[in-house]
Parts: sequence; structure tokens; C-alpha cells
Amino acid sequence: MMKDSAKKILSQLMDSGFDEARVTLMNTQKDELFLAHNKASHMRSTESGSLGILAIRDNRKVTGSITSSEPEAVRNLISRLKEDVATSPVDKANAVCSGQIGSFVKGPREMDRDSMIQGAKELLSYREKNYPGFQIEGAQVQYDLQKQAIVSSRGSELELSHGFYTIVLEGASKDEHGSSSFNYTYGMTESIPHDIQNHLNISEMMANSALETRASKIDGKFTGDIILMPLAAGGLFEWLFGQLEDFALLNDSSLFKNSVGETIASDLLSITHTLEGAGVPPFNREGFLLKPFPQIEKGRLNHLIPGYYGSRKLNLPHYPTGWGWDMAPGGTSREQMISSVKRGALVGRLSMGSPASNGDFSGVIKNSFLIEDGRRTRALSETMISGNAAQMLKDITAVSREVTNFGTGNFPWVQIKGVQFS
Repeated sequence: MMKDSAKKILSQLMDSGFDEARVTLMNTQKDELFLAHNKASHMRSTESGSLGILAIRDNRKVTGSITSSEPEAVRNLISRLKEDVATSPVDKANAVCSGQIGSFVKGPREMDRDSMIQGAKELLSYREKNYPGFQIEGAQVQYDLQKQAIVSSRGSELELSHGFYTIVLEGASKDEHGSSSFNYTYGMTESIPHDIQNHLNISEMMANSALETRASKIDGKFTGDIILMPLAAGGLFEWLFGQLEDFALLNDSSLFKNSVGETIASDLLSITHTLEGAGVPPFNREGFLLKPFPQIEKGRLNHLIPGYYGSRKLNLPHYPTGWGWDMAPGGTSREQMISSVKRGALVGRLSMGSPASNGDFSGVIKNSFLIEDGRRTRALSETMISGNAAQMLKDITAVSREVTNFGTGNFPWVQIKGVQFS
């Protein structure tokens, strides 16, 4: 068993003079069906493995990883770690997970080859019948079976067998008017849906792409609303979570480091840490079991979410997090959101770059459409928006009833006021 192998490596580490250690063994079997240039390309099966070690001696931490767990490779890695740890900085916040116990099986245990092939056929057929100008540059229907074991010197023993499917679609449209911007969507599922085009915003992405071949610039500068489609909304919330995690907290650059218990966003915003979703494992890479909890409730920040080291270093509560985040839907339809906008844009992709320390940013919106007098009009090209990411959270004016599940939680459409266009 993988857990037994991990425990043997842990014993070797402790016998080598380390005070604490964590061992992670991973084996991944992949079956991938590729599409390219509007037709099936090839199918392949691969298997890979990895060994990751975190070890501590005299409060000095060292890490290492290899793609083999053969005895000689393990001995060589441990020997290198023993040498490297002597020059690592002393830090009493270094520690490994403690007392985390569990054995889990999630998702399908075997690939359904027929459903993968049928899903690919359905995707190709739907494109050909409905949006022949949309060119599939690359797509794949993939099955993963990930087996993992994490053990630590402080009594943690975790193991997992996790099966799931991944669907990826990338492409752009071409017609007599020109070419659209590149676009993509992706997500994880427990099975391949029969109506694959109705998931992950695939049909909507193709429809929008067909209209983007006639994109044009906006006329002048103005201040207006944006309606973020689900993937674009995810970009804004990725920035938010970055402010709540180790990097910003340890660098003392987080805008929200002293905001727990305070309102940081519109009362329309509620986000929950969730274990639901095909792509969400029950424990994280640090070896901590996960639990659902409300992270933001009606705009109120409940927690900072540093990792284990960050929580010890900064003396903060530790709320282990994984991949799963679920944003609560609102009470407004997408059509109502669009009809409420005097002038603004429906945004498919938001590139915020690296916002300044105060949250100010300037970025390009892509796969987007101008909204005028409550109507979506024309596709936009080379359009810049600017604002403040923290203020945008407060300026959310509507959240859609409709949501898209990408396998790690639900995301709706989000309307934000007061954005500068140029």
C-alpha cells in the first residue's frame, strides 16, 4: 500500500536525525482524448509518480521532491536533505501536520472510455452544426485517477483515491469579417455529460466567439458598469484570496490583515469554503483535513486563511483550505443585470495584471461586449479598464441567479459599478 511505503520513508528520515518530517506520495493515472483543428487527434494513457518530503531539524526546514520512490533515489534525496538543512534558517514556526487521520475514496474508480469518446463526438458535432466558424485549436476530455498518501512524524496518516474527468476547450472564430480573440473554458466533472455543450459555458463561449470577429474599440473614455462572466469573476476573487493568504500576510502587504469581522464587500457577496465538487479532495497539500466554512458572509470577512506555517509565524488561527470555493447566487437574472446598465461591458476575461499594493489596477478586458441603454451591442477590442480591486468588491450591485460549476464550486455573473473605461 502507498501509505505503508510513505511510512517506511518517514522512518528513514527520522533515523537520519530529523526531528519532524512529512512524506507525500502521489501516483496519477491519466487517460486523455485530444481534439485539434476541429477533429479528434489522438488518445493516450500515462502514469506518473512523485515523492515530496518536508523535514525539520533544530527548527530548520528543508524540502525536496523526486519522481521516483525507488530505494536508491530515496536514499540519495534524504542524503541531500541532510546536507541542505544545515544551511537553512532557524525558524520556530516550522512544523508538520499533526493527528490528521483518514482514508477516502472519491469519484469514479475507472475510466468510461465510451462516454469520453461520445462526449468528444458531441462537442465536435455541436460546433459543426451551430458554430462552424469556431475553430477548436485544442481540446481534451481527460480521466484522472490520483492516489495519494501523506504521513507525518506527528501522527498524521491520510490516504486518498480520487477519480474525476477534466474537460478543456480552447479556440477562436474566423469568418469573412476577421478573427476573434482566443478564448477557453475548463472544469472537472464526476462523469462526462451527454449534453456536454450545456456545461462549463461551452455553448455560450462559442456563440460569443462567433460575434467577436466584428469587434471594435470603444468611443472615448467613460465610467460605467461591468458584468463579469463566471471565469472573469474568478479572476477578481483570486486577487481577494491572495490578500488573505501567506504571501501578502507574511509580507505585511495585505489590505485586509486587520479586517476580520468587518465589512469588506457588498452585502450581496457571500463565499463559502466547500468540499463539494468533482475536483475537490478532502485534505490539502499540507496534510490537513478540510471542513466547509463561511469565508465571507454578506460582505463580512470571517477569517484570514494563512497556511500552517503562516498561522504559526503570525500567531493567527489556522483554517485549512483547499480548492473548493462556492459563491452564493443572487436574486437577479443575467438579462435583468444587462438591462440595468446604461453604459458598460459584459466581460468574458479580465486581465488585472499585478494590482498595486493599494489595489489599484489597469488591465485589458477580452472576449467582452459593449452594453448601451440596457442592451448588449457590439464586441469590444483593445479595451482597457481601471479601478481599485478592493473598491470593486464594495461596488458589487448585482449577483446572478444563474451559476456555473467548474468542478471546484459555483460562480455566478457579478455586476460592478464605477469602472473606468478607455
